Amino acid sequence: MRLTWLGHSAVHLAAAGKSILIDPFFTGNPKHPQGWENGLERLDAIVVTHGHEDHLGDTVRLAKKYGATLVAQWEICMTCAAEGVEKLQPMNTGGCILHEGVRFCMVPALHSSAVMRDGKAQTMGDPAGFVITLDGIAVYHAGDTALFSDMALIQRLYRPRVGFLPVGDRFTMGPEHAAIACNEFLELELVVPIHWGTFDLLHGDPQDFAKRVTRGRVHVATPGEPFGL
Repeated sequence: MRLTWLGHSAVHLAAAGKSILIDPFFTGNPKHPQGWENGLERLDAIVVTHGHEDHLGDTVRLAKKYGATLVAQWEICMTCAAEGVEKLQPMNTGGCILHEGVRFCMVPALHSSAVMRDGKAQTMGDPAGFVITLDGIAVYHAGDTALFSDMALIQRLYRPRVGFLPVGDRFTMGPEHAAIACNEFLELELVVPIHWGTFDLLHGDPQDFAKRVTRGRVHVATPGEPFGL
């Protein structure tokens, strides 16, 4: 499996001939590697954890360009359908689907989910994380979330080996809480800190996180550089 962090919470997974993009915030993301999309030949699915603009991002444009299937909370799917996205797999928390050989499980996250429309906040359903299993490897993308002890249930039920966890603080877990998630609730072989450093408000330090983690390997990724398990 080839994994690529694309800045903020955007992640690309490639394995078994499948190409999956999570939270594709490219436009307006100062950490997104310029030109990365030029090498993207195909895109099978786009997963959106919640409806904030820094996660929904370029979903509609990319789904149309590549004919990708959107996998997301029902409200997000319906909103994107109204903007011309044709292939949809709406879900809700606790559900799993098998789509073209890839298993998508939508798991809880503690956050909010809304976009601004005509000067008003429009709800986009509940925030979520996802466990995506392809080529026999389960990957947990926590989305934006606070620490919660039921992460232990996510580990028990879905057995993720790889995790992408937010560490930026203020809007999500900071380094200390994200490390507790790894040390006490999750059993990840590889964990990658995300949602840090994009903007000044996200002050959580990924190196501080790495020092606190005692279980599993931490990889502080460079945007656009692929790595593996």
